[in-house]
Amino acid sequence: MGITVTAVLFGGEDFASLTSSDLDELAAEIPTVDHQLVTAALVAAGVCASNGEAKRLIAGNAVSVNGEKITEDTELASPSLIKKGKNAFVLVR
Repeated sequence: MGITVTAVLFGGEDFASLTSSDLDELAAEIPTVDHQLVTAALVAAGVCASNGEAKRLIAGNAVSVNGEKITEDTELASPSLIKKGKNAFVLVR
């Protein structure tokens, strides 16, 4: 993985700074899903076992989108990076 991609995942770099080729590189490394609700994306990527588990994690502040903690399920209509806990990532394209 490139330095920019790694910095976005682990170093606090802004997701918006990624180029199209960076997104392609990232998609090869982590689960990637189409635009949908955060809960559905977590389940589709295999990061959560059920929508209920995903909703509980969101309510418990364990999920962030593009570096920002979320408190409710939202529709992701643009490329986004979902992070669950410390090391589980999902790319929404």
